[in-house]
Amino acid sequence: MSQLQTKKQAAHTAGSDETQSGRTYGGQSREQRQAQRRQQFLDAGLEVFGTEGFRLATVRSICRTAQLTDRYFYEEFGNLEGLLQAVYCDCMDRIYQQLMAELAQLSAGDSMREVVESTLEVFFAELEDPRVARVCMLELEGVSAGTDTLYLGYIRRFALLLMSMSRRAYPHWQLQDDEAELLGTGLVGAVRQISTSWLMSGHSHSRRLMVQTGSRIILGLIHQLQQEADQQRSDN
Repeated sequence: MSQLQTKKQAAHTAGSDETQSGRTYGGQSREQRQAQRRQQFLDAGLEVFGTEGFRLATVRSICRTAQLTDRYFYEEFGNLEGLLQAVYCDCMDRIYQQLMAELAQLSAGDSMREVVESTLEVFFAELEDPRVARVCMLELEGVSAGTDTLYLGYIRRFALLLMSMSRRAYPHWQLQDDEAELLGTGLVGAVRQISTSWLMSGHSHSRRLMVQTGSRIILGLIHQLQQEADQQRSDN
């Protein structure tokens, strides 16, 4: 039995014996065991949704993969859509945090090209895991109105990050907030589309080509906005 299977079996056994709130088993508190079970379900959800797809998944397959009982599943997530949303948020939050960490390491003297390429490198490195790419790019669409709202909220979050980064580099741009958000949404949508194509092709293109293509899309808009700003300044 592998180390991961041993840990899952231990958590399953401890969880099955749990009868009193706050009791400690194997050096773990009730809250620690709950957090561990949640992570097991997130890992199982990524595996099942990222390989079989949400629409073919069952609670039984999730619990079998997590090596936990369905009682814990329903207590934590309620239904499969609840788990799908949680797995999506887990993946997207991790990508966002890694992008922020990459931005924090860049120096003030780096060019916009260097900034864009370095962040896209981080983004596409995450999507090289086909399970992550499938959950983030495909599985949420059309599930429900609530899931659509969650998905669109993350699109907006990444769009605002992109345009905030650009506007800090080019503070003289004359852009209203609503237009900036729409432009950012368009750029995120374009990068998302080429990411989906990459996934569907079996990652047949190199990560370097994906970074280069995404950079051309983003820098193309930046160049246009810069030209417009330069023209406005010369006219004035």
